[in-house]
Amino acid sequence: MSRLQKGIIGAAIIYAMVFIAMLILRPGTPEFYHAFFNTYQIIPPICSGIGGVFYFFRGRRMSPMRRVGWLLIGIACLSFALGQCTWTYYESIRGVEVPFPGWSDVGYLGAYPCLIVGVFLLFGSMPVAGRTKLILDSAIAALGAGMLSWHFVIDRQWETSDLPKLGKIITVAYPLGDVITIFGVIVLLKTMTADRVMRRSCAFLAAGMTLLAFFDTSFAIMTLNGTYKTGSWTDWACSFSWIMIGFALVLPTWLPGSNKAVSITERTRNAQTSLMQMILPYLAAFAAFAVICIRDYNEPPFHQIGVSTLVTGLVLILLVILRQMFTLTENRRLTLQLRRTNEGLEETVAQRTRQLEWRTEQLAALHRLTKEINTTLDHDQVLNQVLEHAPNLLGADAAVIRLGDPASSSEANFPIVRQTGFGQSGPGLNWIDQLPRCREIEVIHMPGGAGCAGAYLRAPLLWQGQILGSVGFVRWMSDFDASDVKIIEGVGLEVGAALNNARQYQTAKHAADRDSVTELYNHRAIHQRLDREFETAVQQNRPLSVIMMDLDNFKLFNDTYGHPTGDQVLKHVAKALSETCREGDLAGRYGGDEFIMLLPDTTANDARALAEALRERINFDGFRRPGDERIVPIGLSLGIADYPNDGLSRHDLLNAADSNLYEAKVSDTGIAQTSSTQRSNRKLRAEQSFGTLDSMVTAVDNKDRYTRRHSEDVTDFALWIAAELGHSDDTMRDIRIGGLLHDVGKIGVPDSILRKPGRLTAEEYEIMKQHPHLGALLVGALPGMESSLDAVRSHHERWDGKGYPNGLAGNEIPLLGRILAVADAFSAMTTDRPYRKGMDWDKALAEIEANIGTQFDPISGAAFLRAARGRRPASPPSAQESIAHERDVKAA
Repeated sequence: MSRLQKGIIGAAIIYAMVFIAMLILRPGTPEFYHAFFNTYQIIPPICSGIGGVFYFFRGRRMSPMRRVGWLLIGIACLSFALGQCTWTYYESIRGVEVPFPGWSDVGYLGAYPCLIVGVFLLFGSMPVAGRTKLILDSAIAALGAGMLSWHFVIDRQWETSDLPKLGKIITVAYPLGDVITIFGVIVLLKTMTADRVMRRSCAFLAAGMTLLAFFDTSFAIMTLNGTYKTGSWTDWACSFSWIMIGFALVLPTWLPGSNKAVSITERTRNAQTSLMQMILPYLAAFAAFAVICIRDYNEPPFHQIGVSTLVTGLVLILLVILRQMFTLTENRRLTLQLRRTNEGLEETVAQRTRQLEWRTEQLAALHRLTKEINTTLDHDQVLNQVLEHAPNLLGADAAVIRLGDPASSSEANFPIVRQTGFGQSGPGLNWIDQLPRCREIEVIHMPGGAGCAGAYLRAPLLWQGQILGSVGFVRWMSDFDASDVKIIEGVGLEVGAALNNARQYQTAKHAADRDSVTELYNHRAIHQRLDREFETAVQQNRPLSVIMMDLDNFKLFNDTYGHPTGDQVLKHVAKALSETCREGDLAGRYGGDEFIMLLPDTTANDARALAEALRERINFDGFRRPGDERIVPIGLSLGIADYPNDGLSRHDLLNAADSNLYEAKVSDTGIAQTSSTQRSNRKLRAEQSFGTLDSMVTAVDNKDRYTRRHSEDVTDFALWIAAELGHSDDTMRDIRIGGLLHDVGKIGVPDSILRKPGRLTAEEYEIMKQHPHLGALLVGALPGMESSLDAVRSHHERWDGKGYPNGLAGNEIPLLGRILAVADAFSAMTTDRPYRKGMDWDKALAEIEANIGTQFDPISGAAFLRAARGRRPASPPSAQESIAHERDVKAA
């Protein structure tokens, strides 16, 4: 509380104490006493009036109507003060009797219209109907109070008073005005349930009006009987009433307004109070009328109700009827309004319910979309999920997704990568395609006509301020609203983040799967894809081929031209591989200078055709270093293996391809695939005993590269003879084992003899002649190899008995030894050796034919000649000659 407020309260208390003291003590002369009270009673209404004017200009919290109401109450205070000044002027200054009625009554009575209108303006936003009902209730109550005042107090004084009629009317007007004002204030007090400050002000106002009514009633009685004098004992009520009204005016500026919600208990109590307020005026008025009727009836000598009483009762009944008619009309209006309100409320509730259901569906769809796009790192899957869920999220008829490179400096719009829902509306999609790049959320109304009328809502796909693209939605028959804009903002952020995650994952995955030099699949990635392709081939019973490749003499190339140039060669080969691959084929870098191709659903023969095309391209193009016109030749060897012929596991498949790659590197064509004989040999190597000896053959081959190739050739030629002679499968199996192992005894021959480039000395030759015997010992020592023992031991025996190791002749030589002797001799003559070139095919056959009956068994020799001449290979130009010719043509 401020000092000013404390000062005003203190001054009011001091004023009241002085006033009461003067009433009790009555100091000084009567003239002083009257002058003091006349002057002292001017202070409260003047101060209260100033407070009302002050509040009108400073009370900003109230509505304008209520501020005007308080202003009128303040003017009423000033009007009363003006009347009091006039009274003081006549009585205390001029010393004459105050004329009645006179100018002072103008001031006094002038306060009542302002008070009454001001009180009713305080109803503020109360409807006109409510204000009218209060006026009628006030009129009924005032009429009842007036009837009682008139008949029991004023009537008798009216008849005996010598005042003129105007004076009598003015005297009666004071209490009637007070009654009307008091009732209005009481009703106002009961209606102020939400604003406690207003209720307090109205309480002070009602208290002040009650005191004023008490003073006016006593003043009227004393005036009518001529006993009123200034300083009467009732004058305190007048001064105190204006003090109370003054506090009512200043309280709203002292205390903050309050709009606290009304509790259910208070609402119930207010409803009960309103009912009492409606009933009490009728009860009071009719009670007053009944009392007056009883008084008239008991009044001698006529014992009848007076005409004035009946007229007053009639007026009362008319007011009640008017009040009821107004109430019925108002109730009907309120019923209609309530019905319309209920209908509107039902429609509003239904509409809000539909909106709530739609928003709930939107949130559920947004949740599904967010869940789907954040549980996958596949870029295409993210886009598909957006097209599947986002249109339902916004109730859209069509959707478009644009994506591009956020780092691009071009202002051109990103291309459309996904779209759905356009159907026959091609023009609509074309119109969208012509729009500039989307940089912010916007709703664009599509032009009418050409089948593309509608609304287009689009938003950028953002990630940390970068625009990755945009997503847009179309409604053909309706527009988008603000809530849709908020939804698409979330969609843009969620989809942008999901696309960025997918892109980063794809980038990391690509970097993890790709070789840094060639951009082909690296060793780990190609093995992973081989696992998947092999599993698919097994499940679907489809062929799968693998090509292993190796650059010939690549180390020498690096040493000659340098590693940077070597990397360029690898990239050149990788490009050729990528361009040669068909759809579904996979290429990878297997090692330093090794490459691999996976060919799903491809047989070995189809793989060979692809390998021949690739090798032809590599050999034909060669490699040209930057700034150098010379072409550096590139050699490429290729080994082919296929499922299921070369293995039933991926490891067997890779081993077969690697083995064939080794064969390709020593072959003329540079390409090798598994023959039927090699597959049979591979089955034999799977047997435990054979595998042990075959490991020894491999060891010999590591010392002398001639051995492995020679053993397989001998096996093929021996099988030709056996097939020509019609031997059984068991014999064929024994020949196969014997052919592959016939030189296993060379494991005991020194390296210097095996690798000697020239002719052997007699001593060296004797050592070499021991390898059949040593081989027989090795083969005979293992179980299951007994049937092939003759082939190993006797393949160097001669028909004329001049062979070794046992010098057997003719039919003494075992059958397998006779067959392998022909095959071994032919392979030895036709195979290139470091110290000589292999013999021509026809010349070698002539040698076989010339030595039949001396070196070779006539039957076996003749059978081989028939088989060999039937299988004689064509004699095309060599690969080197063809390549050289093509390069010459190209250079020309």
